[in-house]
Amino acid sequence: MNKPFLKWAGNKFRVLPHLIPHIGDPKRYIEPFGGSLSVALNISADEYILNDINKDLYCLYTNVDKEFVGECRELFTDENNTRERYLELRKEFNSEQDCRKRAKLFLYLNKHAFNGLSRYNSKGEYNVPYGKENKDSKTGRIVKTKAHFPEQELNYFRDVFSNRKVEFFNTSFSDEALYKNVSSGDVVYFDPPYVPASDTANFASYAKEGFTYDQQVELAQLAESLANRGAKVIVSNHDTDVSRELYKNAQIYPIEVRRSISAKGSSRKKANELIAVY
Repeated sequence: MNKPFLKWAGNKFRVLPHLIPHIGDPKRYIEPFGGSLSVALNISADEYILNDINKDLYCLYTNVDKEFVGECRELFTDENNTRERYLELRKEFNSEQDCRKRAKLFLYLNKHAFNGLSRYNSKGEYNVPYGKENKDSKTGRIVKTKAHFPEQELNYFRDVFSNRKVEFFNTSFSDEALYKNVSSGDVVYFDPPYVPASDTANFASYAKEGFTYDQQVELAQLAESLANRGAKVIVSNHDTDVSRELYKNAQIYPIEVRRSISAKGSSRKKANELIAVY
């Protein structure tokens, strides 16, 4: 399996053995919640329609070329691997308007931020703290770690999508432009922000606008309508009563998944998820 170059909450790399048999080798592969694109990188399709509402992901994915990889490498130096420098570059990122420049800084932030998180405040500013130093519990000293520059993963991404027919979008999952001419032989894979895992949990906030229950309902209805047009539709979510009601007309496959991103390593426990297939 080929890993994506970003660390991303909800990354489906560990779920690929469950997903790939359902996806197969489609004529057209459509992923409206692209995230790190770990699924798209590991399937073979004639055509790819890849989308994410996060504009920084769009800027990043549409700028990965040979020169870009070299430019990003220059940011991964020892002098940039400090809290002070991280905060300076985070501030620069939040004021930068140029898509390519933001893309380079976004990759840097992803690899140097706490736990590889991606989070924005109400103003749309990236606000994740620095994450490459920890206090040793025994000595009390600050221990630094070096950020990994994902050169191999970046080059693989570039090779895959420069040699295949692919369109990147930055729009809502409900945008009909993503599903133009959908028909038999196409696969649509939805990996939305999940419904709460319990009654006391809050709905996941992915983009700064969040993702509501009404949108979960809209997505389920869209999944059924696309299936009625001939596509195979696959949805990932928490395995809850709410999810099973949303996807009651699909075939449900329950799975257990170990979380890869959590505030504490000790809390990275298995979670019950499902794959709904129309």
